[in-house]
Amino acid sequence: MAAQDERVQALEKQRPQSPSKCDHPPQLASLYVGDLHPEVGEADLVVAFSEMGDVASVRVCRDAVSGRSLCYGYVNYFSHFLASKALACLNYSKLKGKPMRIMWCQRDPSRRKAGNANLFVKNLDPSISSARLQSIFCQYGNILSCKVAEENGSSKGFGFVQFESEESAMNALRALHDTMLEGKKIYVSKFIKKSERMSSSEEPEFTNLYVKNLGDNITVDHLQDKFSEYGKVSNVVIMKDIDGKSRGFGFVNFESPQAAEKAVEALNGTIMGSKILFVGRAQRKSEREQLLKDAHQVVRSGWIQKNACNLYVKNLDLSIDDSKLQEYFSRFGTITSAKVMREDNGLSKGFGFVCFSKCEEAKSALKTLNGIIFKGKPLYVAIAQQKDDCSSNLPEYRSQIQPQPQQRSYLNALPGQRCAPLYNISLLHLPYTLLSQSIHHQYVGANAGLPYATESYREYHSTSVML
Repeated sequence: MAAQDERVQALEKQRPQSPSKCDHPPQLASLYVGDLHPEVGEADLVVAFSEMGDVASVRVCRDAVSGRSLCYGYVNYFSHFLASKALACLNYSKLKGKPMRIMWCQRDPSRRKAGNANLFVKNLDPSISSARLQSIFCQYGNILSCKVAEENGSSKGFGFVQFESEESAMNALRALHDTMLEGKKIYVSKFIKKSERMSSSEEPEFTNLYVKNLGDNITVDHLQDKFSEYGKVSNVVIMKDIDGKSRGFGFVNFESPQAAEKAVEALNGTIMGSKILFVGRAQRKSEREQLLKDAHQVVRSGWIQKNACNLYVKNLDLSIDDSKLQEYFSRFGTITSAKVMREDNGLSKGFGFVCFSKCEEAKSALKTLNGIIFKGKPLYVAIAQQKDDCSSNLPEYRSQIQPQPQQRSYLNALPGQRCAPLYNISLLHLPYTLLSQSIHHQYVGANAGLPYATESYREYHSTSVML
């Protein structure tokens, strides 16, 4: 217990300090919680962190368009001691089967982005976890953040350790670089941002080439002879199927990067046999997937920006037709089209689309009308999405609108408390002095997304909130 108290006190000293003024209310002690499981919500954070003491507020950050969790969030305590205790006791503990990475919230982004006192560690054994890595490096100074990179739950063999001071980082680098850990010699260096790495070498050196669009009659000897004109080739392979037939692509590995570059420049786009060759740097699967992901994101972002004026409206009464839908939304701006979707027999499907001439008008309508009662039913209003995004978000949306048993048990576990430590996302933006006051809202229900509120707020809306 004494060791734990010392650890808590040491962590509290690491807390970012900010000037305080007597005429301002006391600031909350904020923790950043990263590496969250995608299904972790605000209620899960409240239950986990309230074991350390009363929680002031929580938030799980989500994508503005899809509503998906970004797998990180924030937990605020009224007491700095409780926040330090949570950092000491809960860091790397599992929530929904995945270890949480907790650190003090750095409100000034310049320190995070600068990368000062940040170390890069590679050649790690797969058994080394973030907690184990921190236990090894912590003897050299206070650590702000420590993480082993993972993919699908498995270590990628490298990680990052950020110290509080540059001196501590350099001490750790000198002491641990080229040392043995679980039978492997680890490499420790100062972290260099990707932009700086690329500026020093815009294109990484390579010797292995990927060659595709090969004809069925092209052999290894053909490739060897063709590519040897540009330098010494160490290895050539053509990929084949189970029947021994060419799959139309292969790899050529040079001994020098200069020869590989010459081959790419000379042979890419040339004709070999009856086909046009593609010759380029061989990439790992993770690189190819990232390029495809980035390309998809660019297309998707352009689609979202183009269609941000188009709203999806759900939970419409069956009596609502195109003209009534347009009339109801027209107070927010000029509507170019309003359409209620219908079955083949003409019966309304209960949803539709409203397109405004300006995106600002659409945002105003969304902000005002989402959750509003219209013809006895609460509207659900959102930016219209592509079909694949909409389908992937449906399970998460359903889980959000269904009552959660743990919310009921936690609310009942705090009888008589003047200000229960449960808040919705909207309340986090209110001033500290308003957190304990009653807040009026036009409608609170399943689609309003307000499962957390102060006790006085819950009492005021006891007839509207369904738990």
